[in-house]
Amino acid sequence: MLAGAMSERSRPSAVLPGLTVADVERQLEGRAEILAAARRPHAELRKALSGPRWRRALMRHPERVPALVAESRSVEEALERVQRRAELEAWPDDTPVLREARALAAQRERLKRLARRRLDVLTVAPADVSLEEALTRLDALVRQPAASWALKPGEMLVFEDDTWLHLDRIRRPATWKQELSPRMTLAVGTLAALGFLLLLFVPKPMTSWANGFLVTLTLAITASQFLSAGRLRLTSERLIWAPVLGAPQEVRLGSIPPDGFRLEDTMGLRVEGERRLHARSVRRAPEVALLVELHRQPPLRGAARAGVRLDTVAVFPAKLGKRKGFCVLGPQGLSFIPEGKGPQALRAVTGHPSALRHFESDQVLDALRWLPEAEFDACVMRMVEATGGAAWARVDARYVPGPPVWRRIRIEHAGLTLTGRVQWDQEGAAERLLRDWPR
Repeated sequence: MLAGAMSERSRPSAVLPGLTVADVERQLEGRAEILAAARRPHAELRKALSGPRWRRALMRHPERVPALVAESRSVEEALERVQRRAELEAWPDDTPVLREARALAAQRERLKRLARRRLDVLTVAPADVSLEEALTRLDALVRQPAASWALKPGEMLVFEDDTWLHLDRIRRPATWKQELSPRMTLAVGTLAALGFLLLLFVPKPMTSWANGFLVTLTLAITASQFLSAGRLRLTSERLIWAPVLGAPQEVRLGSIPPDGFRLEDTMGLRVEGERRLHARSVRRAPEVALLVELHRQPPLRGAARAGVRLDTVAVFPAKLGKRKGFCVLGPQGLSFIPEGKGPQALRAVTGHPSALRHFESDQVLDALRWLPEAEFDACVMRMVEATGGAAWARVDARYVPGPPVWRRIRIEHAGLTLTGRVQWDQEGAAERLLRDWPR
């Protein structure tokens, strides 16, 4: 092999009369050696990233990515120099150093596509990312500490859900259909109908086999639904998903762009920030999506760090005349926001439109309780203006005493009447507030 290499380097060159291949390589001032040395590290990294355990392969050899990146500038310069001389001097395609350069360039392109594909598993990879940047980001992400389910110092819990495996479904079987995704509901319904038809029309010898098949299929679907379940947490800093099988995933709220999350059916949630998160069976996915939208940006971004929820107001369903909506009862007065205005209310708070739909203003109001009272009041007033609601000062209104607040609240102002009733968790706040209202 060595003799063959020597003979090739010593044979006359077709590039310039009287020059050998070795002469041509000497004129490249070491660049041929740079290209030859670069092939092995590129091949090793491509092999590592091609396997199913590519994360472990990167971790096992921490020196590979930094070493390749450190030599990248000289490799790129050598490739450019060879290509430029080949064009200027009309080198034939079988010139050894030109073949070496083309093979390495193709190898780098394949490695770039592979690294970008692996990077896209963990985060959003820009379309124009370079090979070195893709490898560096990929290596850094793989070496980051695993996502922690436990809260970090100073981190506050905003929302938590254990998806669809809840005891309340055992107590209330009728809600199972509501919790399953539409596809799962359709599959279970189809199986039930098929089983009924088999019992009616299939001969008895075959019925037991058919029932066994249906039971097995139903168990497989149930197992699939179980294995895609998990636990979800929204904190003041992160969204965390811990599947039944697999390591927890997390994404920092501050890294999520406006179009960085979307709902799948009614229970799936995809979130993209500095990391990717895919929660497949979130029982209250629309509610989680709304909370993410609110807490990823001002005014709620980071507000939950204080760990205090506003308890000097009461929010409850109400009617103003014949209009249904939601009432915010506070120390200085009340605000009424009409029903069906959730997106307008959300935009009034954040200042930006959102693709989210099918939620009500009271969900936005409940999330705003993480704000101080003055900021909460300012957001409520913007919501009132954006939704065509109403606001009454306490001094201009009159509370009409009567039944307990959990049965009915009645407040009058300038010939208009607002009525409603509070849930059990709002009773104390409503009673304290109405104690000081004019009657």
